[in-house]
Amino acid sequence: MSAKNRLYSILAGLLLLGVTGIANAAFIDNWVSGSYFEADVESRRGLFLKYIPTAPEAGVLFAAYYTYDETTGEPFWVTGSAPVQAGDFTADLQLILTDGGSFGAEVGNPVTADDAWGTGTVTVNSCSDITWSWTSDYVEDGTLTEASILELTTGVPNSQCVYQEAFSGCPDFATAGADDRTCVIDGGEYTRDLHLTNDTLWILNGAVFVGTKNNANNTNAIYIEPGTRIIGIDQSLLGISRGAKIFAEGVPHAPIVMTGVNTASDPDNPGSSGDWGGLTINGNAPINTCDTIGACSALGEGESGPYGGDDENDSSGVLRYTRVQFAGILFTDENELNGIAFQGVGRGTVVENVQVHANADDGVEFFGGTVNARNLVLTDIEDDSVDWTQGYRGRIQNVLVMQAGNVEIGADRGIEADNLEANNDAEARAKPWIANATFIGRSDTTGATFRRGTGVNITNSIFTGFGNCLDIDSSSTFTNAGTPPDQLSGNLTMENTMVNCGTNFVEEDGDPWTVESWFTAQDGNLETDPALDGVFPPAGADYLGGFPLDREKFDSFFQDYGHIGAFSGAKQAWTHGWTLQDF
Repeated sequence: MSAKNRLYSILAGLLLLGVTGIANAAFIDNWVSGSYFEADVESRRGLFLKYIPTAPEAGVLFAAYYTYDETTGEPFWVTGSAPVQAGDFTADLQLILTDGGSFGAEVGNPVTADDAWGTGTVTVNSCSDITWSWTSDYVEDGTLTEASILELTTGVPNSQCVYQEAFSGCPDFATAGADDRTCVIDGGEYTRDLHLTNDTLWILNGAVFVGTKNNANNTNAIYIEPGTRIIGIDQSLLGISRGAKIFAEGVPHAPIVMTGVNTASDPDNPGSSGDWGGLTINGNAPINTCDTIGACSALGEGESGPYGGDDENDSSGVLRYTRVQFAGILFTDENELNGIAFQGVGRGTVVENVQVHANADDGVEFFGGTVNARNLVLTDIEDDSVDWTQGYRGRIQNVLVMQAGNVEIGADRGIEADNLEANNDAEARAKPWIANATFIGRSDTTGATFRRGTGVNITNSIFTGFGNCLDIDSSSTFTNAGTPPDQLSGNLTMENTMVNCGTNFVEEDGDPWTVESWFTAQDGNLETDPALDGVFPPAGADYLGGFPLDREKFDSFFQDYGHIGAFSGAKQAWTHGWTLQDF
């Protein structure tokens, strides 16, 4: 190419609408896929971008830049690609010059004049602000100044894009990090509202509490935008104190992600459990740890402060389309953080579409309270996936539990259920309601253990792949359940549920009755292989209809799907778009 060539940086105008699919809430993600043109249409320069997912939280950005030789008027193309990972807002591409090629039978076989024409840089500032710049040894001055996108000339901004504002600096409650677009929040108690925007990477440097731990009547909140990424380092955690609220409201194509410093972006180094603490939410709902019924409090794990009260309808905010991954710091053998600890959280709190992945302790644990949850995904949890104690009485529908296939990764029970260890008969007794759950385990673990006086009503669910499916322990639990086949109390029930494990029922000498007799005495239960394709039922399976909910137990919170398990099929899966895995 002639040394006299003068090639310009471009852009203006997002032409193509959004491309949906796997969404990992990075700055460079599916939403950047499209065609960009210079505002001055006479110039006829432009850029094509395509984001190609290659792994969870990782992909390749492909770019094709077309321009022309201003001396001859001849058009030409340069193309390039670069790997990107979650949280990247800039990508450097090695560019090659395309000097031929054809369409039809030989499509995709261009001839390149030089495999090292130059370097291009794509920088994403916001939905309507993308910078393209490049350097080349074939250009007379060797460098060009970056130029931001001008104005949209055709079409509208990608409707899937949530990055509406360009980064302008850290707010006064944070300090600038060592890397570009990082803001650090130091550990401490914050008595003001915090707004975490999606234009930066947020670093938690220590235990960050919204509100004062010893105050039951905090009034401030933390607001987290869709697509925001929060990184915990060392023994960091995010804690919501009593009265304070969290409004973490992601969207399917841009979930909120709370992760460790070792991200899941590199398939060869995917991050590890215990990279940071996790999320604790303390509320003012009832727990049963006190000697008398009424207002009661306890101290949370990880020095997260007091929780509990007398307000069943207490609200701690909204948690929607949010992932918590690689958490679970071990402080002591008896003090290890769960992915999400719901501690005395009330049913005024909204919990929908939440994933916990690769936590070193439990996935989610409910310490009393009445909070309801819908659409939970718990994957590669190293202790219990779902745990409750201290009189938890919430409602849960649509749960996927999938234990790690690698036995070198720890795992325990799909469900570990207690009323209260210190007093198995404490009131109000634990009795959650669970519908449409799929628990997929492995041969060295247990599907569900009901113990220490707990109650529960489970329906339309699947336990498969575990060494043991169901276990009932503690005399108080048997007493609470009643006596099969015709004297069951209704406090510990399982209906319309399939079990398929190495051993379906754990039977122990001295128990007043067998777990098998309890299971078979209830309506709709089956000992059969659900024949799952991954996590989904096969098309036409008998259990995809004809199993209505018992409305005497399962109230209007629950939708009556009529099928067993968390899904009616792959195409209708509620996990699409926002979970770490592409189920």
